[in-house]
Amino acid sequence: MIDLAGMIRNASARITVISHREEMLPVDIEYVPSSWPVEEDLITAQCPKKVIFVDSRRRRYASIEVEGCVILLSQVVTGAVLLEKDRCVPLFSPDNPPMVNLVLGMPEFIANLWGLSSDQRVMIGNLVCDVAVGLNAKDATDLYMQGIEKKIVEKFLPDALVIKDGAIDFATPTFLVEHGPIGLVKNIHKAYVDRDKFKVFSSMKKGQRSKCIAVELGHDTEYLKIMTYLKLSSTPGLRGLVRIETVIEKDRFERVKNDVFATLAGVCDTLIKVSDDSGLIPRAPEDTLPMVFLERYLDQYFYNETYVKCALIQSINSGDFKKTS
Repeated sequence: MIDLAGMIRNASARITVISHREEMLPVDIEYVPSSWPVEEDLITAQCPKKVIFVDSRRRRYASIEVEGCVILLSQVVTGAVLLEKDRCVPLFSPDNPPMVNLVLGMPEFIANLWGLSSDQRVMIGNLVCDVAVGLNAKDATDLYMQGIEKKIVEKFLPDALVIKDGAIDFATPTFLVEHGPIGLVKNIHKAYVDRDKFKVFSSMKKGQRSKCIAVELGHDTEYLKIMTYLKLSSTPGLRGLVRIETVIEKDRFERVKNDVFATLAGVCDTLIKVSDDSGLIPRAPEDTLPMVFLERYLDQYFYNETYVKCALIQSINSGDFKKTS
């Protein structure tokens, strides 16, 4: 295993310790009418008996500037909770912990410069990190986190309906009847409809959902993303507006489309029942109660912030470059 402390030191890197753990800059919504309607009449369905919620927590510790590029040292913690019979329980424990990893997100230029790839683990002093490579450090870390969440989704998919926090950006596993996986998009950056249609969605009352629409998944024309918008608050505007989505093969969709609509409708019914619009919980109602519960449990598995930052600085300021097996 490579120790990067020497490389970072020899590159005369500028290290910035990150104080704001959960910084999130809002972005403009992209109104591109790239979707088409697929649900003629709204289908209703009952709540599924068992729902598993999957989410990640990310903490950024420091940025490392090398050759005009930014590398991010972050930690990603990913786990799941089960909602069944009005009770919610974590599917991890100290003896069977969630997935906990330090990740070094870097642009392709730095990865090529240092001879690294996304399948490697490296050391910075005594910090063991997974390497994530992308167009930039943020994209690299996002892709890494999506990959970890995909593994958790696959682990639990046979047991219950699985709802993943965020968009479904992977082609597999595709939709299984009454199981999903389902993406819950709380921060909408792409509307997939024009501005006027989106305003109709944002004007819905609490508990209302839109008819399902379809878009092609990225540039891959073999898959469709089927989605519906749901309102979790009667306040006009973006408050309480979320998107529910799943991915399915194009050549299979017509055969099971009513099952897709019914599954999405059942998910919407569940989310309505586990949302809180009182204003007392930060980031609610978009953050439903099982997700809030999961996030608070996952937070207990973050490393000590002072330890990570001190270990980083100490490793850069002392010692020689070395490789370990």
